[in-house]
Amino acid sequence: MDGVLHGFYTTTTFIDEHDLDTFVRHHLPYYSVPEKWNYLAAIPLTPNGKINKIQLSKVALRATKTVSTRRKSGFTTKDLYHTAPVRKVSHTTAVTSTKRKSDLNKDLVCSTPSPHDPEKGVTEISSIDIALTGSVSDLDISSIKEEDKPETLPEKKGLHGQRWLRHRAFILYRRFFTIVIIANVAAAAVILYRRVKKERPMLADLATATAANLCMAVLMRSDPVVNLLFTIFCSVPVSWPLSIRRHCARIFHIGGIHSSCAIAATMWFFIFTIGASMDFAKPLDLRCISTASIILTYLILVIFISMGLMSHPTFRAKYHNIWEMTHRFGGWTALIFLWIQAFFTTRDLTRDAGITPSQAYLHAPPIWFLTVATMAIIFPWLHLRKVPVRSEVLSTHAIRLHFDYTTPVVGTAVRLAERPLVDWHGFATITNANSKGFSLVVSNAGDFTKRTIGRAPSHIWVRGIPTCGVLRICTLFKSVVLVATGSGIGPCLAVILAKKTPARILWTAPNPEQTFGQEIVDAVREKDPKAVIHNTRTMGKPDMSLMAYRLWKESGAEAVCVISNKRFTTQIVYAMEARGIPAYGAIFDS
Repeated sequence: MDGVLHGFYTTTTFIDEHDLDTFVRHHLPYYSVPEKWNYLAAIPLTPNGKINKIQLSKVALRATKTVSTRRKSGFTTKDLYHTAPVRKVSHTTAVTSTKRKSDLNKDLVCSTPSPHDPEKGVTEISSIDIALTGSVSDLDISSIKEEDKPETLPEKKGLHGQRWLRHRAFILYRRFFTIVIIANVAAAAVILYRRVKKERPMLADLATATAANLCMAVLMRSDPVVNLLFTIFCSVPVSWPLSIRRHCARIFHIGGIHSSCAIAATMWFFIFTIGASMDFAKPLDLRCISTASIILTYLILVIFISMGLMSHPTFRAKYHNIWEMTHRFGGWTALIFLWIQAFFTTRDLTRDAGITPSQAYLHAPPIWFLTVATMAIIFPWLHLRKVPVRSEVLSTHAIRLHFDYTTPVVGTAVRLAERPLVDWHGFATITNANSKGFSLVVSNAGDFTKRTIGRAPSHIWVRGIPTCGVLRICTLFKSVVLVATGSGIGPCLAVILAKKTPARILWTAPNPEQTFGQEIVDAVREKDPKAVIHNTRTMGKPDMSLMAYRLWKESGAEAVCVISNKRFTTQIVYAMEARGIPAYGAIFDS
């Protein structure tokens, strides 16, 4: 509610400033209580009949009638909607004020200047009917605990450069990346040493290094491998020290191994191409590499370089469909060429060794690495199917799809597609609490999601098995704060429905009831009665980092998990980590 102007008026009881402040502090959390009460004879309007926000901002900034708002108590969004429905103030509503209980039909306006822009101050005006059955002074407030209200985020820990290096430049994803690259540089030094000192040909070693990195890159995107790694690291008991569990929770950074191994494979293959070209330039009786091998080598190199360039984050984000098709069809083509090239080069390099080609194939490391990589690539397509789905249209912006073909683990995601060979999209699952199956929420964020909402499909393609995502790590903590924007509430709801990890929810969305349906909003309130649901249409855009910190401090949670877009996720995770709070959010590397 920060930065939002609220109008309050009583209908049956008439109270003074102190009593009303006591009543509000008894029913609202400490961070939602206004800092100042301002009494107005009427709401100022512009010549066009609209609310004059500039005048209200000036009133809000006056240092008059300031009351203490230090407290900490529970308040539910459900209470707000059920006992005090919010509605826009009519332009004809007369807001009068007094300090006496005997005056009739008095209206009170409370205001809080915007923390982002105090000059603009107010961003919204609404009125709340408060029907009182008795005097506010009769309320029992003995249980209210006074506590300093955090007005702003606390100071960051450590030095500025140190924070930047630790929480931005060298996050675990990049540390994985760095370790893999260093390991490959060390391997290159060993290969070069053997070439110089022992005069051993390098081409076989270069082919092995290429295949090993390629295999590892594929495995880090294989559903069974990802699930296995998550299961191992998320099985650490909550009795272990938080310092250990917070590092185990970063298992979702394994994408750094995928990208670094893919780049390393490309570099190794580039060096192999140079070596093969130098060998091919030798006289015919001295060369090892055949013409077919060198042609395939150049074709594969072009594909590798193209895939690597198109995987740059900027290009991938702007042309995601092109990147996806290039990655899929280019990868398949490169795999076929690699198999053919591996057989040719293995035969060429062992021609003078006095062994048969079949023996050479059985003892060639690249052949075995390619076998493992091929099996990992084929696996999800063995689980390709078109399954029935029940579509529940929530609004023109969102739809909920219900499946019953499997019951996934909490914190997993599935891939959906209209056209199996063209585009695939991952969505977090909401496991049904008391029955088989799951559901997921699709919000309008692109062509596929827009078409899905419009056509409300009865069948849809799925591929692979449900794969663990970032919220799978919630079981590592005794309690968490879940921060979601828009349809990100779906995976968060799955966590609290599972009842394995106590969780508090901070959810910001435009008109949540109208956009995502009353059922989802009620489910959030039912499972987390103290959930903070922020309507960005009526309350404006909040300071997500500050709200997340306040909820973390109030709830005493061990970690903060963020399900949002890249900008908000990066912003909130850094704000928390820089203050020593374990925070986690998707990496957006694929």
